[in-house]
Amino acid sequence: MALRDAFVNIAKNAAASAASGFVSGAASSLRSGLGGSSTSSASSPLKSNFAPKETLLLYPSDVGVNMHQASYILFARHSVSGAKVRPQKPSPKVKPVYKVEFGDNVIDKAATRKKQQESDDNHEAKEGQETGRGGAGAGGASTSLTLQRRNIQRTGTAIGLYMPPAVNVSYNMDYSEGEIGVMGEALYGLFKDYQNGTLGADAFNRAAGTAGTGLEKMAIATADKLIPGAKDLYAIERGAIITPRTEMMFRGTGRRSFSFSFVFIPKDRTETKIVHDIIKEFKVGMSPTFKTSGSTREMTIPDVFSIQYMHINSQNQYINKIGKCYLKTMDVSYGGDKFVTYNEDMLAELDGVAPQKTTISLSFQELEIMDRTLVEAGY
Repeated sequence: MALRDAFVNIAKNAAASAASGFVSGAASSLRSGLGGSSTSSASSPLKSNFAPKETLLLYPSDVGVNMHQASYILFARHSVSGAKVRPQKPSPKVKPVYKVEFGDNVIDKAATRKKQQESDDNHEAKEGQETGRGGAGAGGASTSLTLQRRNIQRTGTAIGLYMPPAVNVSYNMDYSEGEIGVMGEALYGLFKDYQNGTLGADAFNRAAGTAGTGLEKMAIATADKLIPGAKDLYAIERGAIITPRTEMMFRGTGRRSFSFSFVFIPKDRTETKIVHDIIKEFKVGMSPTFKTSGSTREMTIPDVFSIQYMHINSQNQYINKIGKCYLKTMDVSYGGDKFVTYNEDMLAELDGVAPQKTTISLSFQELEIMDRTLVEAGY
């Protein structure tokens, strides 16, 4: 019995140590990923990274600790508050740098300017962190106007959920055909001749010939609108049809979207309460609030979410990063083939009885458009 108790105590201590390490790492990663401090304290890792009212909801409860649940997804809410004008603190003045010149100490203007520039850059970066910039670029920079406003502040709850069987990301580039008009082609030819220094009588003659053909085609097209069939008769007469000149053109890139589905089957009272809180957290975060401005009723902008793929206590660098997202749709399904609930006496602190199985489907839309620089950075 003594030997068995010793092994049990060792296992308990190992589990407690692993759980403490996970909470410290997850909190630190979350904090640093949202533009905050990533410092931690071995004595109290939770308090060093989270304020007293902040919460970390985990499902399953051993996610990140159990070797079978080492990979998980970390969600965090960010409130979008109204922009406030705040005077910017001036950069501190640095002490001048001196150098010896002809036996005297004189101010080295070049070295002093360099030192002042470094101080200004550090001050600007610190100001950006303090005001809460939340973009995917360096220093929290972003192409999104919402994220540029520097009023994105993290709320007090983060959610860690098990990794689904597969996660997908789609990179969508918009290409379409663009028609090149004959008149435009003639002007482009003149422009190229001007660039090459060959603009002369021959160039103008070629352009005039191209423009003449263009005018002829425009006349036929106009006649076809007034007299249906004129264009076809012209083609029969010439034995050839008029075809537009098209080029495949790049139009832009689309925003990425992410969808996740999670199935909750809590194994005890604690997990049942956590599942209830997780669902409420997502619903509250995606919902606006009505407010009155004079005689006008307005809606606040819903919260945005950070999403990170994690492994134990650090971000998984083998899976793409995700920028700030809006939660566009959320589907909740209670029960399965048959609606079954837990016994009422097991969940005395909740009203009614909790379903044994709950499924949620989440659909997120990224705020930022990811360009080559951000893709190279892991997005």
